[in-house]
Amino acid sequence: MADFKLSYNELNQSADLDLEYINSETIVDIETGDDLITSVIISLLSDRVADDDWTYTLDKRGWWGDAENARPIGSNLWQLSILPTSNTQEYLMRAESYANSALQWLVDDGVCKTVSCTASFVSGSANKHLNLDVTLTKADSSVLRYAYVWNA
Repeated sequence: MADFKLSYNELNQSADLDLEYINSETIVDIETGDDLITSVIISLLSDRVADDDWTYTLDKRGWWGDAENARPIGSNLWQLSILPTSNTQEYLMRAESYANSALQWLVDDGVCKTVSCTASFVSGSANKHLNLDVTLTKADSSVLRYAYVWNA
């Protein structure tokens, strides 16, 4: 039986369990199955607690289970929803930094050789959308690319 798989839906701006995948008899692990993309989604879409110098809101979010963890899960991408998009360069630089930081554990644990995230704005109908391109070079040198779009 496979581990669970998350699928990201850009239209709804959400991730959901792929129940058809869970019910399959496929045996996979993080290096050979879709668990890698699930790990990326969890890492990017889970809220990491804000740094001590975060002053924009009283709520620093995060997961209570990280209180004793040396390496917290999730990303600080949630902070972008509070920051203004007027300073485009700083906004995109933060997005890339938050995403790269959230995925660094894949390199630290030897799942990937490298992780690279590039942020850009995509003009939507009336709103700006943040595009995040994620490139993973796996331990076997194969390259995986994913793109995520969020309302900015």
